[in-house]
Amino acid sequence: PEIGFFAEYDATPGHSQKPVPWEEPEVFQGPGFTDAHNMLGVASCFAATALKEAAQSHNLPVKIRLLGTPAEKLCVGKPYMARDGFFDGMDAVLAWHPGGPTTVLGEVWPLAYRSMLFNFSVKRAAGGTSGDVSYPGALDAAVLMYNNVNFMKEHILALMRRGGSINEFMMTGGQCTVSTPEFSQLVYCWRTTSLEDQRTITGVVEKCAEAAALVADCNVESRLLTAVRTGLPNRVMTDLVMRNLRMVGPPRHTAEDKDFARSIQRNLGLEPMEEPYDETLTEPQQAYDRFHPADDVNEFTWHAPTARLYVSKALKSVEGFRYPRWVESALCSMGAAHRMGEIAAKVLASSAVELLTTPGLLGQAQAEFRERKRELDVAPLVPAGLKPPIDLRWPEWVDRPGSGWYIPSP
Repeated sequence: PEIGFFAEYDATPGHSQKPVPWEEPEVFQGPGFTDAHNMLGVASCFAATALKEAAQSHNLPVKIRLLGTPAEKLCVGKPYMARDGFFDGMDAVLAWHPGGPTTVLGEVWPLAYRSMLFNFSVKRAAGGTSGDVSYPGALDAAVLMYNNVNFMKEHILALMRRGGSINEFMMTGGQCTVSTPEFSQLVYCWRTTSLEDQRTITGVVEKCAEAAALVADCNVESRLLTAVRTGLPNRVMTDLVMRNLRMVGPPRHTAEDKDFARSIQRNLGLEPMEEPYDETLTEPQQAYDRFHPADDVNEFTWHAPTARLYVSKALKSVEGFRYPRWVESALCSMGAAHRMGEIAAKVLASSAVELLTTPGLLGQAQAEFRERKRELDVAPLVPAGLKPPIDLRWPEWVDRPGSGWYIPSP
């Protein structure tokens, strides 16, 4: 049997933080972590290695596949890998992610995700005139599109009634101060609970771009960046990993971990807690009420029976108060993140061993996988020939603001 794990490592702009119990970035506006992606890949590597040692010690036949998957924050890693066959051939996938409540995803998986780039360029010289009309530049077109989409959000039922969302980022507004910009770029991404909603929003966003280009007398070109399928749950895999999570238990923190957490609380003006960490387990059926992420991990689920574990390093909540983001970043460099990774590695490795040693268990997971996939089979949404957007100067891929500044070619 071939068992898959995935090792991921990416950081987020603006989350740089020293391992201290107050806000102090290592690099101003530099990249860093909030949900401990610095531990995500480490714990998966540990689980894969532990499974190898167990298999060699007890003569368990197994092939272990450890997948390096980049750029989860932008959801542009796994969709391309799925399209190109990197996930084919596995018999089961054991995935995990730092953060959230300590649980295993049940019937509700992360949202479907789609992202597109819109390029606006002027048809004639920027600021040129025709009669009494002075033609606007490409930045005006981008702003018009931004306003169009914002006006339409309240009219898209997929957003209003079914928990979807749209986000945007201006890659470049032309970056000039002494003339009218001739080129601009907007990136839009949207998250939905179904692929039908995803297609609906795509149509609305594209119309908003066309309308903006018409008014600003610009050309507009759209480019698909990524598209993530909805997830395919597997109850057998969920029950397996949850069973092992109960056996291993939630993270247990050391006195040093707790002292650091209390220092954070004290510096934020809170009463330090005797037990400052959330060390509870959440049942899969209750997890959806607490969070609903968007992620490209869904791509695994269409290629093999998959379970997804979550392990928390969070401090206990305080009524009427929300911890600032730097708190999560500080914990990523401390013992709390290490404790979280230990739990994840133990649960994943234990679950893999149980898959190999319990007669019929892997067959049950695969039978459920085939049945669910038969009812709704979804091929990778990234078309053949489309190249991943590694040519774009994403903020996520620049080490700090300003170091990668330039105007891309239209």
